[in-house]
Amino acid sequence: MKLPEFLTTLSPVGETLSSVAAGEAFLLDAVASKNAQVCVNTATDALSLWEADYGLQDRSGGNAERRRLDIRIAMAGGRTLTPAYLAELAATLGGADSAEITEDFANFRVFLNVIANNRVPEDTAALERALARLKPAHLSIEVTPVGAMTGTQPRFSTLHGGIFMEFRA
Repeated sequence: MKLPEFLTTLSPVGETLSSVAAGEAFLLDAVASKNAQVCVNTATDALSLWEADYGLQDRSGGNAERRRLDIRIAMAGGRTLTPAYLAELAATLGGADSAEITEDFANFRVFLNVIANNRVPEDTAALERALARLKPAHLSIEVTPVGAMTGTQPRFSTLHGGIFMEFRA
């Protein structure tokens, strides 16, 4: 509400309105700060409460991003590691554009290729930590970051890169 200037220049009214505006700004900041604690991705002070809710160890003072990741892993728990769920985890935690899953039922192994288009996936450590926590004890999951490179020049039909050999025991 906008009051006329002659009224806001009066001594008690002007000071009252300015203090109300300052109180409103303080209240808006406090509400925004509290609302940020409701979501795991923006929580800072409430991470201990999130950890307690999911039965995790309270690691106050630790790395906030790692704590958030552990909370999100605990939130996702209880689902069966199907190929679709593995691909979803590769996208959300491993930064993949797609995933390729190969199952070796006889040896209780799964090979998960985290595929990124025109780049190599930056870090799969978070994905590997999540899989170590979610997988059954008898299953081993091997994560391999893969960069799917495509050429943009019509003259050059082949991309060249380093070749590596992997020996499996």
